[in-house]
Amino acid sequence: MKNIDLNKVKKILIIRHRAIGDIILVTPFIRALRKALPDAEIDMVVEPMGIEVVEGNPYLSGYRVFEKNRLKKAHLFAKIKGTLDFYAGLYRRRYDLVFDLWGNLRTALMALLTGAGYRVGFNFRFRKYLYTHVVVPDGAAKYNAYFHMDLLKPLGIQNDGEKLDFYTGPDDEKAADDFIAGTGVLKGTPVFGLNGAGSWITKRWPEYRFARLADIILEKHPGALIIIIWGPGEREMAERIYSLIKGDKKNVRLSPPTTLKQLAAIIKRMDAFISNDGAPNHIAVAVDTPSVTVFGPTNHLSWVPAGNLRHLEVHSTIACAPCDRMSCPTQIECMNSMEAETVYQRVAQLLKNTGFELPAKQAGFEEESWMK
Repeated sequence: MKNIDLNKVKKILIIRHRAIGDIILVTPFIRALRKALPDAEIDMVVEPMGIEVVEGNPYLSGYRVFEKNRLKKAHLFAKIKGTLDFYAGLYRRRYDLVFDLWGNLRTALMALLTGAGYRVGFNFRFRKYLYTHVVVPDGAAKYNAYFHMDLLKPLGIQNDGEKLDFYTGPDDEKAADDFIAGTGVLKGTPVFGLNGAGSWITKRWPEYRFARLADIILEKHPGALIIIIWGPGEREMAERIYSLIKGDKKNVRLSPPTTLKQLAAIIKRMDAFISNDGAPNHIAVAVDTPSVTVFGPTNHLSWVPAGNLRHLEVHSTIACAPCDRMSCPTQIECMNSMEAETVYQRVAQLLKNTGFELPAKQAGFEEESWMK
C-alpha cells in the first residue's frame, strides 16, 4: 500500500450521501480535513435530503447531488442517462483522493469510478478490494464522529474534536424568531422541545409517553413553552402527542412547516430538547441546545457524545438492547417500558448541568444510579 503524498492532493471527494443525521456526524471529519489541507478543493456527494446540511459549510468547496430516488423511479432511458451523467461528472472532476464514509458496494464502486489514485475506506467485505487504502475500524463502540475520523489515519491527519457543524442563515433565524414571538410567551420563558419521530418504528418512544413527559414538564415548570417538532410525513404524529397531553395546553405548540435549516434555528432557541435517536438530536448537538435522547435498539455510545454534560441520554437496560434491529419480536419492550418519569429525571439533571433555574417542585425526582 503506497503512502498518500499530500503534496499531490488537490481535489478531494467525500462520499456520505444519505441520512441527515449521518451527514451531520461527518462534519468534524470535513473540518479536520480542511484544516489539514486548506488549499484543496473538497467536495461531498449527497442526496437531495442532505443538501441543507452541507449548504453554507465553509469547510466544503461544493457538493455533488446523487439523485438516487429520482433515478429509481425514472424510465429506463432516463435512468441510464442520469446515472451515466452523474458518474461521468465525478470522473471529469479528476479527484486525487476519495473517502468512502458510507461503505456499501454502491459507494465503493462510486469511489473506484472516479478514477482517483487514492481511495480510502473501511475493510468491509468485498468492497475493501476497491480501495487503495483500507482502514480497520475500532471494535469497540464510540461516538460516530470519531468513527469516521479513523479514515484520516492513512494521511496522518489528527481529528479536530467532536463538535458538529450545522449552518443557518439570517432568514432561517428570523423565521424562528417570528415563530417564537407568535406563541405569545414572554421573553425568557423556558422552552422545551419534543421529537417523537424516528426513522425506524423501533426507535420511537411511544407517543403517550411523550405526552406524559409534557404533562410533567408543565407541572414542574409552570408557564413553560413546549414545542412538538415534526418533519415531512410526521405532522399526524405530532398532533397525536398534542392530543394526549392532559394538562393545560395553552403553551403547547406544534412547530410550523419548516425547512431543515429553519427547524435547526427553532431548536437553537430551546432550553432543553428531548428526542428519539435521529437527525433532530444531532441537530441539537450541532447548535448546542441541551438535549436528552431516548435510546432503545440503537447504541447510545455511538450516537451521543460521551461525557458531554449538555447532551445526555436514557437507554434501556433490558438484555436484548441494543440490537440495532428495525423490527422487534418482543413488541419493542426496550422503548415501551421506558417511563416518562424516568426520562424527566434525566431532563432535570440536564437542566441542573446547564445552570437552569429549577423550581422547588422538582424535588422528588432523584437520579437513578444506572443513569450516572
